[in-house]
Amino acid sequence: MRKLLWIGAGLAVLLGALVLVVVLVDFDSSRLGKALLAEASARTGMKIEADGFRLNLWRGLRMDGVRVASDGPSGLLTINAAGLVAEHRLPSLLRGRVEIDRIALYDPKIELITPAEEAPASVEPLAGSAAPASATAVSAAEGGAADGPILSIDRILLHRGTLATRTEGAPAADIEIRALDVELRDLALDDAPTALEGLRAEGDLKTGEIVMGGLTATEGLGKLRLAAGHFFLEDFGLKLPQGRFLLGQLDADLTRDPFAYQLTLKVDPLDANAVLAVGSGGGFGPGLLDFAATGTGTETRDLDGKGTLALAAGKLPGSPLFVSIEAILGRTALQGSAYQATAIPFRISGDRMHFDPFELRTSLLSLGVSGWADLAGPVDLRIAVRAPRDAVALARVPPEVLSLIDDGGWVTVPIRVVGTLEAPHVTADTAALRAQGQRAMKEAARQQVEKGVSRALGRLFNR
Repeated sequence: MRKLLWIGAGLAVLLGALVLVVVLVDFDSSRLGKALLAEASARTGMKIEADGFRLNLWRGLRMDGVRVASDGPSGLLTINAAGLVAEHRLPSLLRGRVEIDRIALYDPKIELITPAEEAPASVEPLAGSAAPASATAVSAAEGGAADGPILSIDRILLHRGTLATRTEGAPAADIEIRALDVELRDLALDDAPTALEGLRAEGDLKTGEIVMGGLTATEGLGKLRLAAGHFFLEDFGLKLPQGRFLLGQLDADLTRDPFAYQLTLKVDPLDANAVLAVGSGGGFGPGLLDFAATGTGTETRDLDGKGTLALAAGKLPGSPLFVSIEAILGRTALQGSAYQATAIPFRISGDRMHFDPFELRTSLLSLGVSGWADLAGPVDLRIAVRAPRDAVALARVPPEVLSLIDDGGWVTVPIRVVGTLEAPHVTADTAALRAQGQRAMKEAARQQVEKGVSRALGRLFNR
């Protein structure tokens, strides 16, 4: 009996030791890790490496110093992460099912370096390098039979990431996203030509800062989905200096390279004073921006879209643009004058914002505006100022010319604006004024001829 007790106690101690080994001990699993990464590289077409691999039978696999690289038409994509953890369920593993509770990627630095030359004229379908999804994995919820172990992943997490896009040769990033957190849930792999097209998931995305040139956006939060090779970002809100930004939906087709996308967004309210380089002390009323666009790749030059800025009533600010217009008109005070609410339609193509003609009305005059503004800063605007004749005294323009274009006590002064909104070069379009005067003279001469002919005919018929 005593021997049996000793044997039982020994077995208990042995089982306890085995449990501690399973729970606490990490095994150096370089061979397993390298085989796993070789298989993943072959299926995805990416180069995937890691500095170290540790396997814990209870918790799962950890990789340190993870590096991923992929070179394609869109550019060179690199990922450098501090670590990757795959936590599995041991009871399922013993039954031949690899059920992973979560995959977590820590501190990844993701960079896409795009070519400096012009983007391709059209997008091409992405080559299907991955094996058919049905041959590689099925969802645990579906529970179908398959040859070999069945893989099921519950969640994928990305912690404290940094994502940047940079043009080849440029020292700074075009766009940089900091403190990026992503959680993907409800993962499933459907039967599809490629794993990318078969992957389904949904989740949440958070960002700390998004830096685009001199603009910084904060407090990014939205929902994302993966389905049929498309990446959907929905109801994504950001805090911008110009106002609260809401991306209604971004639909990116990842089966093409460069990827193609379409988006809708809204900024409400929009600080028009910040957008138009007036500053926080400007008098523009709040705006509401609606915009929809399509594009390819990461470059804004490949974006085409249309939108409207609904500008609430306010007062014209003392910006360099209005100060310069005021100086040209001579007798007109624009600064501080109230204007009516207006809608500004625009189009964006080839890195330029084109303004369809719109009118800004004040209590004294109206400004008809059209032209374009380059996203890099330069502008070329045409402004037709319609004002009372006695409110205009143009330098280097004889009063006789203004008298010729007088239309019932009103004159229209054409103005051209080049340079930038911060430092505009504003001039009266004297060539257009002369053309107006010549047309007015011809019209006056025609009217005089008609009057003479009418008088002559009247005398003739009266006789």
